[in-house]
Formats: sequence, C-alpha cells, structure tokens
Amino acid sequence: MNETQASEITASENKGRLLDMKSLDNPRAMKLYRRFDGIIILVLFMFLVLGIQIHFTLTAGDWDYWIDWRDRRWWPLVAPFSLLIFIGPFAYGLWARVRLPIAGTVITLLLCVVSWVSRYLNFYEFTHFPMSFVFPSTYIGLGILLDCTLLITRSLLVSAITGGALFGALVWPLNWSFMAASKVPVELNGMLLSVADLMGYQYIRTTTPEYLRIIEESTLRTFGGSVTPLTAVFSGLCGIVVYGLFLWIGARVNQLEIFSKRIV
Repeated sequence: MNETQASEITASENKGRLLDMKSLDNPRAMKLYRRFDGIIILVLFMFLVLGIQIHFTLTAGDWDYWIDWRDRRWWPLVAPFSLLIFIGPFAYGLWARVRLPIAGTVITLLLCVVSWVSRYLNFYEFTHFPMSFVFPSTYIGLGILLDCTLLITRSLLVSAITGGALFGALVWPLNWSFMAASKVPVELNGMLLSVADLMGYQYIRTTTPEYLRIIEESTLRTFGGSVTPLTAVFSGLCGIVVYGLFLWIGARVNQLEIFSKRIV
C-alpha cells in the first residue's frame, strides 16, 4: 500500500467520523439509531434464550422432562454437563473482558424461565399432562454458586475446580425439596415403587426410547442408597473437567478477534 492509498483511506475514515458526529445533532437520526440498537439487542437476546433452550433440550431434555425419568444415575450427570458446556465460553468472555461473574446465574435463570413457559404451554395446555409430572428442575442456585466462587477467588482456574465440582455434585440436593413428594414409596399390586413410577404407569407417553429404564429390583430409589452419593462425587469430578475444558475453548474463541483484525 503506497502513501496515496493510505491518505485516501485516512480521508475516508475522517469523513465517516465527521458524518457520525453530525448525526448526533440530528434528533431523527438518533431516534432511528436507538430503534436499531433496540432491535439488535432484542434479536441477540432471543438467540441467546433459544440457544440455551435448544442446547439443553437436545442434550439433557429427556432426563429433565418427566419426574420419573429424573433418576439418581443419569439425570444428575447429564444435566450439569449440558449446562457447563454452555456456561464455560460465556463465563470466560465476560470475565476476561468486563470482569462480570454472571454467566452461570444468567444462563440458569433464562433456562428456568423458558422451561416453565414451555412446560406450561406444551405439556399442560396442549397435551394436558399435570404440572406435578412435568415441572422443570431448578439450577439457579448452582449458577449463583458457580459465579460466587469466581467472584471470591477471582481466578478461573480455582473457580473451575471448586465451582465446577459443586455445580456437578449439588444437582440432586438442590432439587430434592421439589422431588421428595414424588419419591415417597407406595405399593401397587404387591410391588413396592415410588410415586414417580406410579405416575409413569398412569400417564403413558407416546414414545419409549431405548434408554427408558425399568423399575429397579431389590432397591428403592426413594431411600437413595449408595448410588446417589457416588453419582454426586463422579458428577463433581466430571464437572471440573467439563467446565475447565470449555473455559479453555472460550479462551481460544475470544482470541479469534486478534486474527480477524490481522486479516482485515
């Protein structure tokens, strides 16, 4: 690039900046700018909300839809993994750029709101399933705990170890107050099972995927047993790995801006 071309580019940039400064004195232009900014913010917000819902539905939706499918083995493992995959890149970007530890709280809160709207309209109003059978789980407390570890430690590495472990391990205790009523033991035709399993018998679903488990023999999930704490420990260990991995992916994604500037 010679000096003439460089001077032409500089002149065009200065002209564009001058036009932008003049538009600030134009009330009509400023009104259009605000409307355009509002539309962009709304579109990005809707993309974020839909992205959270679609991602969680495709990865952990089946285990989270029905109360009798939220068992003590797979649901406490799949649900936190799915959320940490989405939270990790956003957490790194917000912390590295603006020092805001809010990614976990915002994503879990948006998921809770969208899930309640979806369950009410799709499952209750459309298919007439009782809300006590399809109410969504809550993960907001886990998101707050994850963000608080980053706020207190101010270290992504330490928060990945402590926050990721707590995020994976506390899924079942956080939701136990909502699910306890469905885990009460009942007797049906001489067989001991939980209320959730009885609801699954009474409200037959139209699909039976291959991973639909049978009633466990010789144990009752109401009493927890040794499977629940072991699942929580394993989920916490895997939460550290998943959250740390996607924090690293978020760091790589945020560095793409440097390469894009070099290309341009």
